[in-house]
Amino acid sequence: MVQADPDRPMAPYRAYDDPATIVRQLLESIVQIAGADYACVLSRAEELKQIDRLAEYPTIDPDLNDARDLAADFLRTWLRQMPALEAPVFLGPEDVGDTGFQSALLLPLSLPDELIGLLGLFSRRSDGFGDDVLEAVAMPAALVRTVLENIYVYNLMAQSMIVTQSIQLAAQEIAKNPSPQHVVNILRDYFFDSHVTSCALLLYGPQREDLPNGPFEYMELRGTWSKRRGSGVGVGVRFYLHNLNDLVEQLDQEGALVFPRAKDLSVRLDPLMRVFLQAERVRSLVLLSLRASNRKLGIIFVGSDRRHDFTPQEVRNYRMVSEFLSVNVMTQMLQLEHDRVQQGRAALLDAVTDGVIMILPSAGGPRVLTVNKRFLEIFELPQDLSVHDLPLSDLLDQLPLPEAQRQDLRKLWLSIPVRDPVTQSGEFHMINSEGQPLDVEWYTVPVYQDQQVLGRIFVFHDVTAERTAQRLRSAFLSRVSHELRTPLTAIRGFAEFILEATGDQLPDLAREYTEIILSSSKHLNRIFTDMIEITRADAGELKLNRQTASLPDIIIDVVARMELMYKGRRQQVIMELDDDLPPVTVDVDRMMQVLTNLMTNAIKYSPEGGTVRISTHYVAQPQDLPAEAPSDILLPAVLVSVEDEGPGLDREQAEKVFMPFFRTEDAKRQKIEGVGLGLAVTRSIVEMHRGKIWAEPVRKDRQGGVFRFTIPII
Repeated sequence: MVQADPDRPMAPYRAYDDPATIVRQLLESIVQIAGADYACVLSRAEELKQIDRLAEYPTIDPDLNDARDLAADFLRTWLRQMPALEAPVFLGPEDVGDTGFQSALLLPLSLPDELIGLLGLFSRRSDGFGDDVLEAVAMPAALVRTVLENIYVYNLMAQSMIVTQSIQLAAQEIAKNPSPQHVVNILRDYFFDSHVTSCALLLYGPQREDLPNGPFEYMELRGTWSKRRGSGVGVGVRFYLHNLNDLVEQLDQEGALVFPRAKDLSVRLDPLMRVFLQAERVRSLVLLSLRASNRKLGIIFVGSDRRHDFTPQEVRNYRMVSEFLSVNVMTQMLQLEHDRVQQGRAALLDAVTDGVIMILPSAGGPRVLTVNKRFLEIFELPQDLSVHDLPLSDLLDQLPLPEAQRQDLRKLWLSIPVRDPVTQSGEFHMINSEGQPLDVEWYTVPVYQDQQVLGRIFVFHDVTAERTAQRLRSAFLSRVSHELRTPLTAIRGFAEFILEATGDQLPDLAREYTEIILSSSKHLNRIFTDMIEITRADAGELKLNRQTASLPDIIIDVVARMELMYKGRRQQVIMELDDDLPPVTVDVDRMMQVLTNLMTNAIKYSPEGGTVRISTHYVAQPQDLPAEAPSDILLPAVLVSVEDEGPGLDREQAEKVFMPFFRTEDAKRQKIEGVGLGLAVTRSIVEMHRGKIWAEPVRKDRQGGVFRFTIPII
């Protein structure tokens, strides 16, 4: 063995030298250290199936001209036949063949998962290399491996850049037409080498929001291409997965599955899939998982009609493409889902017989998200009117309303916070383009998403027919009442005259009958009055004489007027009135009528010697309301409660008690005076003040009747 001079330094190299020059300088040092006659490094370009002689030393030696080529071919054969070579190999005369050398030392140059080159040292002596040489050349050999690794990484980055650029170009094309078939065509044009002869995009189905990762029943061909048959063949065909769950699970775990022999996969497939593979003469293939946001989407199939070993780099490139396509497919699926939802919502809105607006909050005030077809019809707006993102105030300007009415609605609607959880309602009158009157009832409620208020909807109902019927009924009742009241007034007048004129001269039986006549005439008169007021209120014809007033003062006045009534039953009235309540705008006479009706009820149904409580509270927020309160109360408001110690109402009775002529069975059994119109009148008057009234059913912890109503503070 030739001994190297330990004092001779390794050949220097510069940072700007090319890799081959650096390796050649390292080989010179290795030859000197090992005492070798010839050294050669081959680099393995796996993706190109190419093995290159990167560097050798010595490069000029007439005695080695033929031997150099023979040795390089020898190394090339080893590199091809031993792709998994991991440990150094010592070769003797019988192993080196006709290279012209007697011994060799082969050093694999490897990455953790791939052999990237081979360093060969050759000697004319049969005992040219031993463990001491292996140890001596370890450091420069490691430097050679580092150079090859840098070359490998550079080539990998260059290849990735090419793929990235291709993805960018493909993304621009896909943006123009994101259909699965077009995606497959883009893959064909931008990514596949000549050995790829077929490709398919398959999506799992059915897709469900509640089960984004299956189990799935099938995968459907959504885009295909092959050199033999072109694009789009078989699109729509579904392959059912009942026998492929293990394959799908394996693909999901690994991301990509390579089958150099298609037969290894075909035995796991059903007959229909095997027919497709045979028709395309697929001999090698890759399956790539499509997955985005932890959601399984489908599979990309890439096939070749010849035996092909898909290299790791090639598979990595395909996986980069699949990751890009996963985002694209996910985006398209979400868009399709969004379009379906939007179309469904639009169809649902257009199927509604009432007009609907949905608004969303914005910094400049509420803006319109959408309206339905019926809304455009009610207000005679163009069907192609673009209202999306239009300020609500601008939409109001386009409605055919009297200006005073428009300003009232503008003031009211724009004062309602979009995220206010309270329901509000109202009614207005308008004239259409044909001069016909229209009565429109509206209400607005919040729209929730994930338990948060997203926006509001306004619903408009054409109540012209109902209001016309109510006005006709009111007119009819007024005429009938007038016709009946004339003789009724005469009967009442004669009865009062008889009682006053005859004094004590009237026999007791005649006096009793005359008093019954007088009492009955008064009772009938009250019934007629209540019926007319209910009808007029429902028809919108009952006018209110509004003025600013204090509800506690009105309550005190009513209780004072009813003192004889409740004291006659030895009852006590307790008033719990807030002193600092803000004033309200009400018709004082009508409000006294409401309180009188409620107090009369409480006194009648409470037992003798019982207690009636009446209280007031200021309510600013929905959470301050009692649990049984309706959801559409206009706030802030004054809450008035009247509680008695009577039998109370069950839940069904509490829901019906404000209906005209409704009376509880208990009232009928006790023959309590009344026909069931007082509370109906009370409800109409409260609602005309834009308030709400309700009765609360009895509970285990609370007996007796409870009536509450609100009057908004405007």
